[in-house]
Amino acid sequence: MLSTPSTETRGAWLWRKMMNVYGARFLDMWEGVDVSEMQVTWTEGLRGLSREAIQRGVSRLYHAKHPPTLPEFIALCEPSPAMHRQNTLALTNEANRTPPEQAREQLVKVREVAQSLVRPVERGSGVAWAQRLIDRAQRGEHVTLHQLACAKAAIEQWQITHGTMRHTREPGSDDE
Repeated sequence: MLSTPSTETRGAWLWRKMMNVYGARFLDMWEGVDVSEMQVTWTEGLRGLSREAIQRGVSRLYHAKHPPTLPEFIALCEPSPAMHRQNTLALTNEANRTPPEQAREQLVKVREVAQSLVRPVERGSGVAWAQRLIDRAQRGEHVTLHQLACAKAAIEQWQITHGTMRHTREPGSDDE
């Protein structure tokens, strides 16, 4: 990673790294410039950046088409905005939580609407195999728990995608 000989500065190490990445394009960019003076400037510019930040910048070099200037490289070292975004879930905000009684009333209304849309699973549907497994289990035939769980999941997924879903969740049933 940032393993450098003990006498090599960050600027010198980074310049060596960029020469390896960009080759002649990098050398042409700095033609006529005193390399040792430029490396000192880069070392000063990188001061204050963490090892992790410099590694982030180096890893982004592989996707940059052109060798960066010092300010451009420092920008490459910055974390992505998504790395610092604080995610707050609406469900964790108690002020927005629906009271249980109101949730039950709304759930009754949702069930009424859903019932008007529900169609029984058709025997010729893509989940007929699953319905046959459930029927076998109800008749007392040997069906493994795994088979039964797969059949129920298949029917539920089919109902979701075909608009026939019945929900059995009570408000607050999954609260901890």
